[in-house]
Amino acid sequence: MYKKILIPLEGTENDKIVLEHVRRMAKQSAAALVLIQLHRVLKEHDPGLQKIQMEVGSAGYLKKEKAEAYLAELEQSLRKEGIQISKEFIVTTEPEADTIVKYGEEKGCDLVALTNQHRTGLGRWFFLNIEEKVKRRSSLPVLLVAGPKDKEKS
Repeated sequence: MYKKILIPLEGTENDKIVLEHVRRMAKQSAAALVLIQLHRVLKEHDPGLQKIQMEVGSAGYLKKEKAEAYLAELEQSLRKEGIQISKEFIVTTEPEADTIVKYGEEKGCDLVALTNQHRTGLGRWFFLNIEEKVKRRSSLPVLLVAGPKDKEKS
């Protein structure tokens, strides 16, 4: 089955939904989980301007601190269950979906698991969500776990 499952996290309640599902899969198949959280910075030609976006006290730096604490907490919880974990906070200038796809392929993952975000038809047309973009661009299988609004419709 799957040996290495990539799970991009947001730090929201949706993470619990996908983690609960993937936790069971990991236990059954002895798969390793790769937890990532992304922060997109503005693409600047001057590397100094990119660095400023992550300086101590900046919004990017605060997000990184919060994400690292969150990922460490998840790692500890999942390791207690005997699940192998790796985790990383990624700063990127690329679109989130492209970063997720590239990361999964480079790290040898064989599945990407995401929570399916609910959007109406018009919302999808204007703001194609990250999950849809990952699904369309990835050479890896993509598992979309139903989010809260999707479950209400069932």
